[in-house]
Amino acid sequence: MNRHLASIGLATGLGAILAVGVSAQSTAPVPPFARTDNFDAGLCTGSCPGALWAIRQEVNGTVSAAPAPGRAGQALYARAAAKGSGVAKADIVFRSGPMPVGTVLTTAFDLYIPAATPINSMQLLDLECATCGEEGNPGIRLYLRNGRLRIDRSKIGIANAWVRDDAPVLTPNRWHRIVMTVRIGLEDSGGARVTLNGQEVLAAQGATIMPLAARYIDRVQIGITANSNPVPVSLYFDNVAISARPGR
Repeated sequence: MNRHLASIGLATGLGAILAVGVSAQSTAPVPPFARTDNFDAGLCTGSCPGALWAIRQEVNGTVSAAPAPGRAGQALYARAAAKGSGVAKADIVFRSGPMPVGTVLTTAFDLYIPAATPINSMQLLDLECATCGEEGNPGIRLYLRNGRLRIDRSKIGIANAWVRDDAPVLTPNRWHRIVMTVRIGLEDSGGARVTLNGQEVLAAQGATIMPLAARYIDRVQIGITANSNPVPVSLYFDNVAISARPGR
């Protein structure tokens, strides 16, 4: 078990992570918001009226609305090429505006993994700062490794990922509900909790942003934000919900 998990105890769950006080270096709290998309009306991006999504990232990959497997309606279908000279991406981007230290950001979505896609080496959700003036858009990423959900923090300068080796493995050809709640913060003022089908599979306390002069997250990317597999991959996403509130 990861040492961060041991330090707070899984039984304490979300309360221990989110009860941490807001840093004195916080800027103004983000106004609370809640946005959703089930893709039944198609994939609306950019200048599309009422669009939730600012842009599509399609680098050796594509995103589109498509019939949802095994259920009524449509879902976001993401397909990315095998890893080659560059990293393949197939995702959509929500621009929230700056969410400073202390903000509690929750992103929830349904995920369906076709049997032909490896349950490994795919990034699903990136929380980044695109306007902090730092190359590479620092942030944290939810990804799959050997069928389990992990959080990578290498882009904020922390090598070790948050992991839980005894967490359930995702099953292909079925829908899973994934919820990731993050307190934006430095050192122990930050933290994250992930649930899979209502069960906690990851909980950790620590930095979730890089210690820059401007400290915030301002965008959420969902889809195949990177594919590191030597084969093409495809995923379906549905019932996406993104919400934020100031920390208490």
